[in-house]
Amino acid sequence: MSFPWARYHDGPNGLPFTVDITIPRLPRAHSKFCTCITIREDYPCEECGEVYAQIHRLIDIARNPKAHTNYKFLGLGHIHDLVKKHADQINQLKLQACNDSHKYIYALTQLDDYNHLLMAISHNDIPRIHQIVNVALTHGASVREVVNKLEDALEGVYRPRGMALTT
Repeated sequence: MSFPWARYHDGPNGLPFTVDITIPRLPRAHSKFCTCITIREDYPCEECGEVYAQIHRLIDIARNPKAHTNYKFLGLGHIHDLVKKHADQINQLKLQACNDSHKYIYALTQLDDYNHLLMAISHNDIPRIHQIVNVALTHGASVREVVNKLEDALEGVYRPRGMALTT
């Protein structure tokens, strides 16, 4: 938390009080419109009494800045928190991008497998193809495994049971 020195001037956005820091351990704030007329000697005047509420409002603003506050008005602690928050958000987005790319690659691989299956069925005359596909699917085979079984059947390496040799 730091004092808003940027607003410590005379003008429309200036603070309505002055700060006396001749004794650094005991700063004192006085209203710019101080009348120095008090009821008792140890009480501040009416204008200086309102400074207390304004200082507490500034303390609240400094401790809890709004989200749209310009960075030049923030203290180092708040800037550190913002950098950490943005770094966490960047890491979260990187992780999400990695997960999404994994999903896309998996979907593209599946599409490629289906394309291979269609090409194997359409370009080759495989005897009893219906039986080979049904056997593979009943055993829970993936599309890639079905394509491999069809290629093996073309080469004569795989014959499902009950498939007779017809040449």
